[in-house]
Amino acid sequence: MEELLKIPSISILDEYAKDIGAAADWLIQKLTDMNLLLVKKISTERHPIVYAENLSAGQNKPTILFYGHYDVQVPDPLNAWESEPFVPTIRNNNLYARGASDNKGDISTFLAALESIKAVGELPINIKILLEGEEEIGSKSLRTFIPENQELLKADFCLNLDSGMSDYDLPSITYGLRGGIYVGLKLTGPAKSLHSGMFGGVIENPIHVLSRFIADMLDKNGLVTMPYFYDDVRIMSDEEKELSKLNPKDEAFFLKESGAPAIWGDKNFSPYERTVLRPTFDVLMVQGGERKSAITSTANALISFRLVPDQDPKKIYQQFEAYIQSKLPKTMTLEMNLLGADPAFIQDVDTPQIEIMKRTLHETWGVTPIIERSGGGIPVVCLLQRHLGMPTVLTGITLPDDNLHGPNEKIHIPTWKKGIESVIRFITLLGNA
Repeated sequence: MEELLKIPSISILDEYAKDIGAAADWLIQKLTDMNLLLVKKISTERHPIVYAENLSAGQNKPTILFYGHYDVQVPDPLNAWESEPFVPTIRNNNLYARGASDNKGDISTFLAALESIKAVGELPINIKILLEGEEEIGSKSLRTFIPENQELLKADFCLNLDSGMSDYDLPSITYGLRGGIYVGLKLTGPAKSLHSGMFGGVIENPIHVLSRFIADMLDKNGLVTMPYFYDDVRIMSDEEKELSKLNPKDEAFFLKESGAPAIWGDKNFSPYERTVLRPTFDVLMVQGGERKSAITSTANALISFRLVPDQDPKKIYQQFEAYIQSKLPKTMTLEMNLLGADPAFIQDVDTPQIEIMKRTLHETWGVTPIIERSGGGIPVVCLLQRHLGMPTVLTGITLPDDNLHGPNEKIHIPTWKKGIESVIRFITLLGNA
């Protein structure tokens, strides 16, 4: 794993394209060395897809599709890292590096499990492996690759380790993900920056208008004020209400993991329910102005809506566009761009493969796993469900304090080893089912 972690496979920045290619090549070599029957690198318009398979178990045995992504987020801010982000460093039973948890550590968990099984015999099930280099930028290439390669990817279900644990020694299985849209906003007022003494009070400031837009989107309880936003939100079933009561992510959990002085939001729902069962609006970035006495010409924002089952991303975007246009003053022009859109994902928890994973995690950790939904999104899960009707077993070993997407990302080494053990057990149980 450490060799792969040394490669800065940052997908969003073009200057790292060679490193993305190097990471794909490293995986190709690794899979080849494992003597899988088919290994190939598939070119796309942007970053390569790595595919491998071993179908020697035969038609009477299950076939699983393992998914992972080898691209990573930018490591900014660099000055917040205690060690170099692409120099894997061990401290206190943790391995620190960008991608250690998301998602190179999970890939290494699966591959190490396969190697262990192959070291003592043949694989008891059929394996297909799909590794992409664009998950952190929306999986654009997969959106065409999956529907165009349905026969290649055909399997009984997908195993995806790009999720996490509820706490140390408390594994979980995820059966739902929020979807979302990402929107770029650009407001333009004057044609150029203007002296604030000469034009202040006469020419409206784009930053002020953008600030009003943002402030008006939420009420004091955190509810989105945009008309019709909640109309299609699915009501929790009785089963989900019971699962929600069992989830340990309470107010104390969110305060501990966030470092915030207090939590916030709709008090009609628990903190856990607010993050997974309810849709949200967030501002991810605001940009505008300069360090001088001037009214800026433009102000920009990156907006995120997290959506839940039955909410249509395109419909929400259209509602947002109409809402913002209705509030746009004559002093401004507006540019809006839909940068990404994915529906929410939800599936039945009463399936044979999830039952086997429950048994696997219980035997490995000695506790009953939590069955939960996640507030994040993983595009491939929805794509496989939509185009192949393929269910996903979504679990993982990422811990709440592993700092995904932040400085000092890490993987807890004892948990990683248990993750390998659990994958070995899962594959073995599948083969004996």
